[in-house]
Amino acid sequence: MVSFDPATDPGAFAESVLGQPLWGYQLEFARSKARYRFVCAGRQVGKSTTLATIALFEAATRPNILVLVVSAGEDAAKRLLADCVGLASRSPILSSGKTDEGKSLLALSNGSRIISVPASIRQIRGNPVDLLILDEAAFISNEIWEAAERSILALAGSRIVATSSPWGSMEHWFRRGWNLGKDSKDGWYESWQWRSSDSPLADQRLLEKIRQANGDDYYDREYNGEFQDDSGSYFTEKELEGAVAEYSMTAPEDLEWFLDGRYPAAGGIDWGLNDANVLALVAPLEDYGLNRKLLGDRLPFFIPWYKAGHKWPYTDFIEEIVRTAGFYNMPVLASETNGVGQYPTTMLDERMRERHGSSAVAPVVTDARRKQSGFGMIKGLLQTRRLVLPRDPELLKQLRSLEVGYTPQGSMRIAVPERAGHDDVAMAFMQAVSALAPDRAVRPPAEFGYTIPVPDGLETVVSKNGLTVPKVPRPVSFMRSAFAYPRGSESGEGW
Repeated sequence: MVSFDPATDPGAFAESVLGQPLWGYQLEFARSKARYRFVCAGRQVGKSTTLATIALFEAATRPNILVLVVSAGEDAAKRLLADCVGLASRSPILSSGKTDEGKSLLALSNGSRIISVPASIRQIRGNPVDLLILDEAAFISNEIWEAAERSILALAGSRIVATSSPWGSMEHWFRRGWNLGKDSKDGWYESWQWRSSDSPLADQRLLEKIRQANGDDYYDREYNGEFQDDSGSYFTEKELEGAVAEYSMTAPEDLEWFLDGRYPAAGGIDWGLNDANVLALVAPLEDYGLNRKLLGDRLPFFIPWYKAGHKWPYTDFIEEIVRTAGFYNMPVLASETNGVGQYPTTMLDERMRERHGSSAVAPVVTDARRKQSGFGMIKGLLQTRRLVLPRDPELLKQLRSLEVGYTPQGSMRIAVPERAGHDDVAMAFMQAVSALAPDRAVRPPAEFGYTIPVPDGLETVVSKNGLTVPKVPRPVSFMRSAFAYPRGSESGEGW
């Protein structure tokens, strides 16, 4: 029987130091010597535990190294570092590690550090990295990847580990790298596909029931970790990926006022029962005329902010909406009243009047016609390059999961199937977009003498479809005409 040294073998380290043995496919991945390692995975296969184990093994057995973990979002970055801290706390050897107040750094006694950050060029610039880990890598842009890859070039023996669920086109770096690893013969690249059925904890009978109930295409994507084409999807990957820009959404408390007013944005609300309560904002983008060559005098739209809360009491969520309305001016706030939404919509209307003296709450019924109208508007804005999306994994996953089908009566049906997860963020986004008037979102022509100076030192990013976006964007301050009472509402304009 071969014995392994915890100081040199990640499997022995996981078992004897962390008390958390790796499963067979995890162990093969952890022991690989390839400089680039890629995993495309289905659900519940232990990606986070494996990444945390690898990070701790490298940091604990090699003094004074830097392990940089880059996640698609801030919450994911905090969760992965929490996984590292949780595993380390099981070991007397590692339990003395120190974390910072921001929950982004774990420092071990041997001088090694594990830093976990959300994907941004600013976050990954700095010292050379010994091990670079990318979590939900398919949702990290090519631009971020190129900057991150450069961080390992200065150190001999530095390595990259990237794992993700399947998403993105053949042009995306993760999919290209994963394909390289499947075909590589030189040992630099190695790739794995982890299926949910591979897990020792998997209920094989349940997985088969899921396959039978939902079809092979869905099962292969969600549980086998297989890349899919756009068949059955309402939005194509080209439409979504082309509209994504690496800008930062702005929380209400971080939004400065212009002059003596608040920035306007349409609000959309999805009330949850088993999923989240979500408030999403959409507004015309202040691009300082940088997109005039592309769009003429038409203004693009963007998502300045959204907030989702699971198991959030309606009273608390209502207070969050009212608080947000003290920072962002919402001329229209589309709130669904079907399902569980009727009573909280009424409560919200009353609370807005109490706090702000008036209410822009627009009760709406989310039926098939409203979905077709709202999501159709989103699709049209995407195709005409008038909509910019943040690289937010949850939003993009839900939009990607929207499927189009037809009822036995021939009516179109647009929905995220229950098997594919939640649609709360996508629905709140659709509600907000339905309160826009794109034809009226027009900047006065430059020949009339209306120009707005580009701020000195303005940082911008560019989406794949060519839109230039400030890195920290703001809504257009004067553009109240860009909002309208939503179609399909209970009062006001009908269909």
